Amino acid sequence: MARARRRTQLGQAVSQTKNVPAPVGGLNTVNSIAQMPETDAVILENWFPTPTDIEIRNGYVKHVTGIPAGYVETLMNYASPTTTKLFAINKPGGTANVYDVTSSGAVGAAVLTGLTNARWEYVNFNNTGGAYLYMANGVDKPYLYNGSTWTAIDGASTPAITGVTTTKLRNPAVWKNRLWFVEDGTCNAWYLPLAAVGGAAQSIPLGAVFKMGGQLQTIFTVSIDNASSIDDYIAFLSSEGEIALYRGSDPSSAGLFGLVGLYRAGRPIGRRHVFRYGADTVLLTIDGVVTMSKLLMSNRDNMATTLSYKIQPSISNDASAYSGNFGWQGILHPAGDKILINVPQQENITQYQYVMNTIHGSWTKYTGWNAACFELSGDKLFFGCNGFVAQCDTGASDAGDTIQGIVKPAFSYFGSTQQKSFKLMRPIFSTNGALYFSVATPVDFSSDVPQTYPAVSNSISAAPWDTSPWDVTSWSGDAQIQKNWVGMAGIGFSATSYILTASDGLSYKLLSIDYVFETGGLF
Repeated sequence: MARARRRTQLGQAVSQTKNVPAPVGGLNTVNSIAQMPETDAVILENWFPTPTDIEIRNGYVKHVTGIPAGYVETLMNYASPTTTKLFAINKPGGTANVYDVTSSGAVGAAVLTGLTNARWEYVNFNNTGGAYLYMANGVDKPYLYNGSTWTAIDGASTPAITGVTTTKLRNPAVWKNRLWFVEDGTCNAWYLPLAAVGGAAQSIPLGAVFKMGGQLQTIFTVSIDNASSIDDYIAFLSSEGEIALYRGSDPSSAGLFGLVGLYRAGRPIGRRHVFRYGADTVLLTIDGVVTMSKLLMSNRDNMATTLSYKIQPSISNDASAYSGNFGWQGILHPAGDKILINVPQQENITQYQYVMNTIHGSWTKYTGWNAACFELSGDKLFFGCNGFVAQCDTGASDAGDTIQGIVKPAFSYFGSTQQKSFKLMRPIFSTNGALYFSVATPVDFSSDVPQTYPAVSNSISAAPWDTSPWDVTSWSGDAQIQKNWVGMAGIGFSATSYILTASDGLSYKLLSIDYVFETGGLF
């Protein structure tokens, strides 16, 4: 008997299901929306891209509370061979104060008072006399902390710094067992005797070295791997982005210290624009997040060499709009596999961060951490806020507040340039509780957004998996796969999803998104 066959009429619509991976490539603001890889995202907020998925970011807990009203604008980590302490500086009124915020809980009395402002720079320095923290701001006398006592440094203190007006010193740095300072508002660098925390300061005038003028902004060190060994260089960065690189051992001897080269970067943003990234040094400039290793081998115009290439338009726009605001900072969080760039949209009101996964270089944007400054203490990351210090990148809520996630992956043509009628989509989550979400499904580069805010998903007390009646008892805390179909109604050549989540206490990941559509026929 002849087998019955189902005839397909010419032009009949055929349903297809296509899977698109989560946007592990991270936020992309440099490519055209029509040419963006489908593994990237047009919008990625409060999600952290990993090599295999994107996960909702961690939250924060309040570490120390009760600090008098006013933003904590400086955090300083003191680390001796036996002791680690964390200090916070804020300015609640006419003067600024330093608080010990090492232990969690309510803040104690200020350990140092009467400072002009709360915007200080610091460095740790050890010698045979002990372990010290040196802090300076170019307005007040520098302070030296020895583990128990704070000493205001001038020409008559013990120890003393002579030969320079100490209230002009800022940006303390250490190079080859010497302390260095920037003289604020000048092109002068100052250094102290070998292994000393005081003494007669000597200057290196750099005004004739910098070709573009400006003032000396920052002193930092650069490790360079030569043919025979790795050497540590000292670099002087001007406010115009020129970098004078010196090599040697004794700056008082012309034969033992000299200029290696003059390099050009973009103008630095803020004062906290230099940080270490492994053996490399990273600069936060109007050109983006630039590593010295790439800068020394390339030119300023080669934007593809910057760490922040995929979000460079965003950083450039923010620098143009907010560069005068205090709070710009770059910092490496090794335990979290993150680089964070703090952006003060409104000084001491609203801040957000661009965050890079150091494993594969993908970027995202964090909101909800209104941080004026960041600092590491041990492996933990802290930030200063209004009246409190927070430990961040921990927990699943922002001190009890909801974490809102937004993701809009790149538009996809799903392997075909044919017009399509989109029918269904489903995001595939791995979650430790029932997750609520809202979704829009833009077609052909439209800007549709979800029409409703999702119900807030909360952490839940649950029974073990597979031991309670299905659909009666809550899930266990172990991660489970959640996949719910959502209707689509759009005709076009490409599509994506705009997914909004809101949770308090849940941990979850987006693994991929499935789409069902028809091709052929008349739509």
